[in-house]
Amino acid sequence: MSQNDWLIFVVIQMAMIACAFWEAYIEGPEGWAARQVGWKIKFGSFTYTAYHFWLYWVMIPLLLALPLVADGWDAHLFWVLVFAYTIGATIEDFMWFVVNPVYPLKKFNRHKTAWHSWVKIVKVDIPTSYIIRAIVSIVIYWFFLR
Repeated sequence: MSQNDWLIFVVIQMAMIACAFWEAYIEGPEGWAARQVGWKIKFGSFTYTAYHFWLYWVMIPLLLALPLVADGWDAHLFWVLVFAYTIGATIEDFMWFVVNPVYPLKKFNRHKTAWHSWVKIVKVDIPTSYIIRAIVSIVIYWFFLR
């Protein structure tokens, strides 16, 4: 990745951290939009909310697509954006616990944060989504960006 690619990556991470701040203030102590209005879809034990669908599957991807719309299609830029977004989604989620004034980081565990499914790796509990995103990010980097 070029220096410009890394700059794009850093700016997206900063935007995702900013997103964590406003999402923490919107949700407060009720993580995963537990008290938000709108539909919810159950996938086994996991519930996906309308709020998260519109934010993570519509709004953020549309904003990230702006450079591709403005300058035209560029496969390399597309993969830089997807790579940055995949990592940024994990950073945003973790930062929600760091910046939330009413749901502190000490509650980031399988016992207090039931909206995540968790995996134990060498005595450390990690949200399953973090592992999946890490694998996807490594694959994207390995095959499209190195």
